[in-house]
Amino acid sequence: MDMRVIASGLLLALSAFMIPAMAQDAAKVKYVSLIGTVEKVDAAGKVLAVKPDKADQTTVKFDDKTQFLRLAAGETDTKKATRAAAADVSVGDRVIARLREGEDGKPAVFLYFSKQAELAQRKEKTAEEWKNGVSGLADSVDQAGKKIVITVRGAGPAKSVALDVSSNILDVTRFSPETGKNEPSTLASIRPGDQVTVIGQKNADMTAIKVDAITSGFYKTLPVQIRSIDTATGQIAAMDLASKKPITISIGTDSVLKRLDDATAQQLARRLNPTIQAEGRGGRGGRGGGADSGAAPVAIPGAIPDAAAGGRGGRGGGRPLDLGKVVDQAPVITLADLKPNEPIVVFGAATDDLSKMRALRLISGVDPILRAAPQNGSDPLAGNWSLGGEGGGGGGTE
Repeated sequence: MDMRVIASGLLLALSAFMIPAMAQDAAKVKYVSLIGTVEKVDAAGKVLAVKPDKADQTTVKFDDKTQFLRLAAGETDTKKATRAAAADVSVGDRVIARLREGEDGKPAVFLYFSKQAELAQRKEKTAEEWKNGVSGLADSVDQAGKKIVITVRGAGPAKSVALDVSSNILDVTRFSPETGKNEPSTLASIRPGDQVTVIGQKNADMTAIKVDAITSGFYKTLPVQIRSIDTATGQIAAMDLASKKPITISIGTDSVLKRLDDATAQQLARRLNPTIQAEGRGGRGGRGGGADSGAAPVAIPGAIPDAAAGGRGGRGGGRPLDLGKVVDQAPVITLADLKPNEPIVVFGAATDDLSKMRALRLISGVDPILRAAPQNGSDPLAGNWSLGGEGGGGGGTE
């Protein structure tokens, strides 16, 4: 037999084994991603200075083999990226550099980028979309089925809304008490009781939404007693009056601080517990009042929608108060206006263990209200408490 035929046959046989093996080896290649914003472009040195989202500035090298791929702003499906060149990348652009695992310092294999101008336009558009977003408390979370059911509260009756979160390009964020911003997250972070806000495609009666973007957070309304105040860092060391545990409260630029005047606080306290009127008249009740006043709990705006405080039946008397308006009309204060040992009510995003909270609303001058809470006996500041409405950022509206 001709040796050339034999050799050819051997090569074919070997290739039948080698090609799948090579493909398998290629499939085993693992990549790591570096995501951030371009701060400097060195075209001659083929280096990008990149500021990662959660780290110090670093450098990303590229060479003639690096594949530059442009993604439209907001697009997360890399298959929709279009071919580009190194010269197309500018300062301010967002990049995702893909490097082979274990090859730190070597040129990126792939470099996806989105242009700064397009990102700014999308941000502006998204801000408008979020104004019309739907907010509510998560009742159930089906991670496997990618379904979430929320309760939405507004002017009318509460509504149950089913969220379809199966989109491949779903944008998921979660409000962080640490940074005071919505940070990239996953659906696994969402639990029943969380506040959820979504934008997406609603059905006619808004009982179902195909979600495009979702943000969540763990929000609480807590009465705390101030221990110390650091105006330089914007932090309050306090004690949670419910659990008697320490909590650190961060005050940011988005925090609203208000103080109720004594007359308003006393009026709200009487709405909450009519027997509080005995105080100052030399009558019964001391500082608190009976535990069965029949008055409705007071709600802090942000915990539940603005609602009338007290006045169920006739025992509260008078015209129901819109607590939302009461607080809105209260004077704004600063951190320097607060004092150690002062009780306050804080609404904001909290860590799971309630050791830290990012305040969105802080209300001082609440001592009479806390002491009047009928479900807490004669002195709510010495025990458990409730101002009505737990764990939410408000029953959102459409």
